[in-house]
Amino acid sequence: MITGSLDTLQRTPLPAPLARIMADVVKSVPHWLDAPLGKTEVDGMRLFCLVSEELTEPVAARRGEFHEQYLDIQLLLRGEEWIGVGPHAYACEGADHPHPDLWFVDDEQTSYLALQPGHFAIFWPGELHRPLGTLTTPGLVKKLVVKVHKDLLAGL
Repeated sequence: MITGSLDTLQRTPLPAPLARIMADVVKSVPHWLDAPLGKTEVDGMRLFCLVSEELTEPVAARRGEFHEQYLDIQLLLRGEEWIGVGPHAYACEGADHPHPDLWFVDDEQTSYLALQPGHFAIFWPGELHRPLGTLTTPGLVKKLVVKVHKDLLAGL
């Protein structure tokens, strides 16, 4: 996992492919803030963006998730979000698999990232995370998730 802020991106050490994606695709909060909701393909199914507005839920109500094929770059555009993180042992056996490359597990998260607009979190394939949480009252957030196929990360 890598976390940071777009305001201090130049001080965040990123592998070259991710640095290019942050500069060329993620760009800035204003670039995506008024973007329509939905999917934008950048390089077919190898690199695409999802803009969504969703209601956060109490962290205990959210389930952990992971992906096998894609890295996630999650950028908060509006609102406040807590994302559960941390290295945990989990198994694919018994995990819910409702969509291609999306696995849900009920493992507890022990650490949380508090994201404000302009903050991002990058999750490698296989890293468990629990997005869209709140420690207080649920609220509406707008976020960008850039999906990067692991083939674009070869050699890292």
